[in-house]
Amino acid sequence: MYFKNPTVAAAGVLAVVIGMASAQEVLPDSELPNIGGGYFNASDPAVASYQWNTVPPFAAGAFNGYYKWAVNNNTVSVNNATYLSEPFGITDLGQNNTKYPFYLVSEGTPKEITLNGSANPTNKFKKILYIIFENEVYNWTMSSPWWQLLATRGKLLTNSHGIAHPSLPNYAAIVAGDFFGVSAENFYFLNTTSIYDLLDAKGLDYASYVEWYTPVATDRGPNDCNNAVFLGPMDGLNKPDSSPIYRRLDIPALLFSTYVSNYTRCEKVLKASQHFASDVFSHNLPAYSFYVPDLLHNAHDPVSDESMAETPNSGGMWLSSFLDMYLDELTRQGTLVVATWDEATWASGSDSIPNNNNSIATLLFGQGITPNTTDDSYFTHYGLLRGAINNFGLGSLGRNDTNATNGDLSLLVSSVTGNATSTSKPAQATSAASGSSVPLLVVFVGALVAAMML
Repeated sequence: MYFKNPTVAAAGVLAVVIGMASAQEVLPDSELPNIGGGYFNASDPAVASYQWNTVPPFAAGAFNGYYKWAVNNNTVSVNNATYLSEPFGITDLGQNNTKYPFYLVSEGTPKEITLNGSANPTNKFKKILYIIFENEVYNWTMSSPWWQLLATRGKLLTNSHGIAHPSLPNYAAIVAGDFFGVSAENFYFLNTTSIYDLLDAKGLDYASYVEWYTPVATDRGPNDCNNAVFLGPMDGLNKPDSSPIYRRLDIPALLFSTYVSNYTRCEKVLKASQHFASDVFSHNLPAYSFYVPDLLHNAHDPVSDESMAETPNSGGMWLSSFLDMYLDELTRQGTLVVATWDEATWASGSDSIPNNNNSIATLLFGQGITPNTTDDSYFTHYGLLRGAINNFGLGSLGRNDTNATNGDLSLLVSSVTGNATSTSKPAQATSAASGSSVPLLVVFVGALVAAMML
């Protein structure tokens, strides 16, 4: 895979290929936002034989203009699984040599943001770090001894919920307060405001630390946004589920044309292995950041001899090691660490019912968090956004960040003086088989035994 900026194609070419993606609107090349690199012109001979995947973000007649989308078929991202997997000898995954057109999703009536609208920021934490895991219902997650052990180190939100299916709209919701009608996963860009606009207005810095990500050099600079859909090798461990272990859709910032059209913002999407540890221990971690694990570390793909039902174990093992390495230092810097899941799918990986009302596990660690506690109040991804906005006194995006019924992360964190602002109780792990409470000491010992047997 290589990277280039698209060139303006002839109008006749656009007319020929537009039928491949039935559009609400056509996005002319002249109105295409500058999104960095990692994509091709559809007329490039390198992708001439690629098959089109033209799944729009939602049906053309949906939402009566409340949300709308436009498509540009001259600008494509590609998935070449054969190329990516060559060292592993996997030659056919059923999705090789695919190209995806550029879709731009907008609000019919853009929401107005309120800048610095909070006169009294809660200031419960100085920094916030999000880590998002993939596709597991609450009961399956918390039946894992590793997540039971993790719950003893932080606060477990027992009534936490994703917003939508599949994964992509949930990542958008966490930073923008809406999923803008998106009900599929493809080469989509959201032409909307996000928390990054509020952070810029407040003068607060941010970053995304992404495993397997590599910035791309364009005419804008050497560290431009890389919008390749997939990067990195195949997981190579469980052939039926093998896939590239990096996905663009797991990085909230890259989903927004309003983000990637700004080169200064693109420089804040970083390769995790090169930047995260040094930024933490040099106290240069920004106020607002994401750490994006790959599809093996985030429990999306089975590893070794796991089944789909056991994927939380791999994610839990990875998070335990991550916290061992960084949590003490992050806490000293006043950092709240949020570990959550994007959505609740079933053990088979299906988004279909039963999904237990999109019930997911969310755990809080670090600044202002009493270990081995729970909170049972209703909470959604919008509460993650609302809490960050209120903590830093950013204002409002005018969407679901204004709805208190979704929760408020900052209210679940004790103030720096140690006064709790939410009712907490000691956590008890629940046995998935019996539904009975298990003493956490037993869970802890069991997890240690399991670790020794690995």
